[in-house]
Amino acid sequence: MKAKKQLPFLTGNTEMAQRMRTHDWSTFSLGTPQQWPQSLRSVVHLMLGSAFPMFVAWGPTLALLYNDSYAEIMSDKHPAALGKPFYEVWHEVHDDLVPLVQRALGGESFYMENLPLRLRRHGFDDDAWFTFSYSPVLDDEDTTAGIYCACVETTAMVRAEQQQRVQQQRLQALFRQTPGFTAVLRGPDHVFEIANQSYLQLTGFRDVLGKSVAEALPEVIGQGFIELLNRVYQNGEAYVGHSMRVMLGRERGAPLSETYLNFVYQPLVDSSGQVDGIFVQGYDVTQEHQAQEALLAFSNSIPAISWVADAGGAIERLNSQWTRYTGQDAQDAMGAGWRAAVHPDDSAGAWRADKENGEWEGEYRLRRHDGIYHWFITRAVVQRGADGGVLRWFGTTTNIEDARKTADALRNADRQKDEFLATLAHELRNPLTPIRTAARLLVTAGADEAVRTRATRVIQRQAGHMALLLDDLIDIARITQRRLELKKTRVDIASLVESAVEAAQPGIDAKNHTLNIALPDNALWIEADPVRMAQVLSNLLNNASKYTDAGGIISLDIRLADARLVFGVTDNGIGMSPATLQKVFQMFAQEQTALDRSEGGLGIGLALSKGLVELHGGEISARSDGPGLGSRFEVCIPCGPTTFSEDARDKNTETPVTPAKPLTVLIADDNRDSAETLAELLRLDGYTVVTAPDGLQAVALAIELKPDVMVLDIGMPGLNGYEVAQRIRLQPEGNFPLLVAATGWGQEDDRLKALQAGFDLHLTKPFDPQELIDVIAKRAMALASS
Repeated sequence: MKAKKQLPFLTGNTEMAQRMRTHDWSTFSLGTPQQWPQSLRSVVHLMLGSAFPMFVAWGPTLALLYNDSYAEIMSDKHPAALGKPFYEVWHEVHDDLVPLVQRALGGESFYMENLPLRLRRHGFDDDAWFTFSYSPVLDDEDTTAGIYCACVETTAMVRAEQQQRVQQQRLQALFRQTPGFTAVLRGPDHVFEIANQSYLQLTGFRDVLGKSVAEALPEVIGQGFIELLNRVYQNGEAYVGHSMRVMLGRERGAPLSETYLNFVYQPLVDSSGQVDGIFVQGYDVTQEHQAQEALLAFSNSIPAISWVADAGGAIERLNSQWTRYTGQDAQDAMGAGWRAAVHPDDSAGAWRADKENGEWEGEYRLRRHDGIYHWFITRAVVQRGADGGVLRWFGTTTNIEDARKTADALRNADRQKDEFLATLAHELRNPLTPIRTAARLLVTAGADEAVRTRATRVIQRQAGHMALLLDDLIDIARITQRRLELKKTRVDIASLVESAVEAAQPGIDAKNHTLNIALPDNALWIEADPVRMAQVLSNLLNNASKYTDAGGIISLDIRLADARLVFGVTDNGIGMSPATLQKVFQMFAQEQTALDRSEGGLGIGLALSKGLVELHGGEISARSDGPGLGSRFEVCIPCGPTTFSEDARDKNTETPVTPAKPLTVLIADDNRDSAETLAELLRLDGYTVVTAPDGLQAVALAIELKPDVMVLDIGMPGLNGYEVAQRIRLQPEGNFPLLVAATGWGQEDDRLKALQAGFDLHLTKPFDPQELIDVIAKRAMALASS
């Protein structure tokens, strides 16, 4: 308590007041604070209470006393500097301080701004600046005993001013040297304050400084530029112009010149934040604009999309084909905007440019204006700068949708061809095995009559199967080439169903299926080719039978719906996946699970059915709830009136033809097995049969024997079948034989060609021998009746 009363000038709570109270002053020239003169105490009390940096240097050694703010300036010299001689503390700037201290000790008070001093702080030299005032301090005898200093470190401010001056110098140099035109306009009238050489050159070196834009450049009035300046000045928002057209007087006395400029109007604000001027900077791009317009005109004339992109793939320019295809405005496609039209699955690979090779080629899908995606191919080449770096890319993007579809179709057709040939070979080999085995049985000595009968039936059945396969192939080819002609007539539905079921029944019975048939109560009819429509229904029934496990249920139902007759075939078989449903009517299409089964087939039955139904003006469809859940096929055919007399349901049955008398038959075929087996069959029916291995012998035998019937192969050596027929028709005798073409060529053109050559009938191999026997029998009856 006593110490506080004796030292009231040190009663503050500042750091330095506390340090001065507790400091060991016994070794210092100042003595203890109790010994300090009143004048020093007063100054110290004033100093410790101030927030400004202050110090007092007192006595002969100029012992240093300072406040908290000055301690921050001293940095790591504090707190050891308390009470030490002033010159010792600031020894590094001794020579700078001595004149100042001497002036103050001499009784002079003075003020200095931004005095530079190189101080030692934080272990290294530091350039610093100070603003301060020095004043002498008198002792109790009114003699100068020390100095008092109030100071502020202005290092940050001085450095900022220095940097600002450097920046100003740089800006002035940049303003003068910039290749673009630059000017500063002041006030609402946009008075030219400064303008660089490029601006003066642009305006014909007119005297513009101190004049408003309207006064200096009167030709721009009414072209919209003064209005743009007014808007920037009023709302404080910059304006950027690209390829802006202006009619400008660029030479004294010359007509106004069409000029294109890229520029920016940047508002300048004063210290209060108010716009007081506009900075103008830009470039004359007249030549570039004219070149780009010429390039754009050329670019728009080509059918492909052409474009220019920067080094990273950001679009800078597009021709009109882009908007014409995508519907996207060219401006919206700039930069990365074009990616909005790229298919999401292709986006990652839509830009993978090879900067090293300088080329890029890629395929991806682009969305058309109607939302449909097409495949495109993009090819691009690079433009490099002087340093070899990429400047930009030039490219074209071409629609290849049709080309890809064509290529896909060709690949698919090639794949289907390979699959078909493999399947055909398989399907033809299958019946050949039992035929060869049965043939061996027929010539085996120990085979009894029952074995021979079974072997004969195997051969007949398997040969019939092969014939059906070949007939289907011929039919699908005729449909594909649009050469199959329907023989339409009024067909009774009941008889149509009966024919179809009759054809499919053996296969259904073989697997012990149950067949349910639901016919309408009234008699129905359609205009159709009865053979072909029965073929469609039997195909569907056979298909259901094949792909249904033994003991399954198959249903055939017929109903009327909107003047259309609907045939439905339903099964509880293996069903179909959604993927199979999409291609079930394509050639060679089979459900994968069906491939593991033993049913076989060329995979053309449903495609054939579809073609036949469409030739009738109808439609065919399929549905399934999935694998293992069965299938349903429906055929819709336009129909006429729904009923007619019951007579229409009667089938026309033909009475078997019995030959009137034996005839002579000449068979000409270079395949001896084919000719001899057919000859043996006809001889068993009582005919006289001779054979010829080629066309020349066929003509010679015909002249010699005058046969009643000639069965000619087409592809024979010497003379082909057409040439033989033509020579026979040229013979002088009036009674010509019945000419039958028996050939593997079964197209409609082949049939017409045979008739034109003089044939009476065209049979396609492998034909049913009974068909030929019936033809010969009719010939015999005709000859007998005549």
